Amino acid sequence: MSSPLEGSLLLPTLPPPISWWPPAPGWLALAALLVVLLILAPLAILLNRRRQRRRLKAQRILWEIPDGLSDHDWLAALNTQIKRHLKSRGEISATRLYGASWVEYLCQHYPRPRADLLAPLGGSLYQADVQLSSADRRILQRELLRWIRHNHV
Repeated sequence: MSSPLEGSLLLPTLPPPISWWPPAPGWLALAALLVVLLILAPLAILLNRRRQRRRLKAQRILWEIPDGLSDHDWLAALNTQIKRHLKSRGEISATRLYGASWVEYLCQHYPRPRADLLAPLGGSLYQADVQLSSADRRILQRELLRWIRHNHV
């Protein structure tokens, strides 16, 4: 039951097929992002490995000091190793510090410093009779490791 008016209507034509090229702007942005990630990801991994290698090397200098040393010699070895490492980084002025100024230098370079834990590096080193328990040694080593970690050594 079609009316003559309905018969005279033209049917809509199909639109032309959509081309696959050029892609929509979203795909171009995604491709650019992937290229950037492919370039930056290996670079970030390489830089992270270098930083970890430097940090492990710096931490290793603390653990290379033998535990069998006397307290005075152990503190002297710690100071020597840290100052040697700072000198290799180009911080030569830090190698000339001693006593309270050395502890103050260490405390300036990381957040929430514990000068009381680092005090044996400054004052006790120059005393004749130094007594450190093994727990005190571990605490001092932990604090120095914290210092190394925050200084990106």
